[in-house]
Amino acid sequence: MKTPSSTPENHYLSLDADWGEALAGIPESSSKKVSGPFRGHFDGASRGNPGEAGAGALLLDASGTPVWTCARPLGRKTNNEAEYAALILLLEEILARGLAGVSVRGDSQLVVNQVTGRWKVKEPRLQELAERAKELLKATKSSLSWVPREENKDADALSNEALDGPAKPAQSCLTGKGADDPAAFPAERLERVTGSIYIAHGSEDYAVDLLHKACTCPSFQHRKRCKHLEAAERLA
Repeated sequence: MKTPSSTPENHYLSLDADWGEALAGIPESSSKKVSGPFRGHFDGASRGNPGEAGAGALLLDASGTPVWTCARPLGRKTNNEAEYAALILLLEEILARGLAGVSVRGDSQLVVNQVTGRWKVKEPRLQELAERAKELLKATKSSLSWVPREENKDADALSNEALDGPAKPAQSCLTGKGADDPAAFPAERLERVTGSIYIAHGSEDYAVDLLHKACTCPSFQHRKRCKHLEAAERLA
């Protein structure tokens, strides 16, 4: 029986019939999620709305000691985009550390209510950010809740630090291909199975056909573009 790796370089998969076969035999991620009473906070700031923006986020251990902080300049963004960027940066770090069940908190009612499904995402520019945040929240089995601004002061200070002062050292923020765009799909979660076929690993696995510019994810089926295909194109 042939495995996906034995597929000829010029072979392509039918969108209707062959994806299941391509996914068969792909091993699940062997990384273990580490449970613990961690807590995360996020906030974003924009001066001008839209204007120069910054994202701030931090991760605390059980004693309340920060184990990771990030202050990242974002360029020209709206306040809502900055807040989404901060949440995604935090969730990416939680995922990278293999943590599960983290209590994530922020003072943006819009972001919290949209990501948790209480409010609809009406603005197209926020839809992909919300989709990415939901995917990460599910993948890390974390919870998301709203807190008053006074309980989110450290994240607020970091978002302003991103605007007013030097950002934290590069190693304090999650880096990698697409890191400048929080909505981008991480390149390290793409597994190449043939010359032009990739598996995008996440809360759901999707097959990406780079040769024929196609993906099995719902976003591609609706818009004929998606973050998985864009990530594969960046690798090519």
